[in-house]
Amino acid sequence: MDIPAGSVPVSARGVVRTLARVLACSVALLPLAGCYSFSNFGRARVVDQGHVEAWVAPEALMATSGSGMSIRPIGDMGVRYGLTRSVELDARLTSVGGALGPKLQLLRAPSRSSGLDLALAPALSFTYPDKVAAELPLLFGINLPHRNQLVLAPRVAYLERFGVPGFDRPVSFMFVGGSLGFAWSVTPSFTLMPELSFLTQLYAEPGFNSNVGGGLGMQGGIGFLYDL
Repeated sequence: MDIPAGSVPVSARGVVRTLARVLACSVALLPLAGCYSFSNFGRARVVDQGHVEAWVAPEALMATSGSGMSIRPIGDMGVRYGLTRSVELDARLTSVGGALGPKLQLLRAPSRSSGLDLALAPALSFTYPDKVAAELPLLFGINLPHRNQLVLAPRVAYLERFGVPGFDRPVSFMFVGGSLGFAWSVTPSFTLMPELSFLTQLYAEPGFNSNVGGGLGMQGGIGFLYDL
């Protein structure tokens, strides 16, 4: 069945609204300290100029370290605005904080159904209650038939924790990781995006550690992306 451009099934709209409510509840109920969110849930191609994309993603976060393993539910939601043909503005709210930053198009394939897209997405993020991070994901998008895209996104992040007892300065950490996602264009305005991300600690100041120090953090979920 052909669906006209710009339309989306009512059921899909209902899913997005329901998940937004679920995420709002998670923001109120899950102020989880120490959990830097490292997912992507976006294409390696900026949103079309003048367009707005809203998205929501329920997820699970797993961290393994020498002290064991922990699993907890989290959620992300956000909006993306196409400022120009090569620049997108992003805002994200998570159950552990939020992030702001642009997405910069470095390479754009002539077709959305073939070729390679490349984008850089620097951002500043806040993790409740005391952490600020500068993150730098590099997004590689392999365009597939029917406007689908496979997205690989290696990233590096520098994080500072404030208010550590006995310190008059923030404590520094460095992380590296990446994500693998598949953007499935259900209709011209509605996309489903399952994604798996991972993160590990590269550096911590002597005497300090994170919940992925000596281990691995994994974040998996499915994004619901809607072009408004």
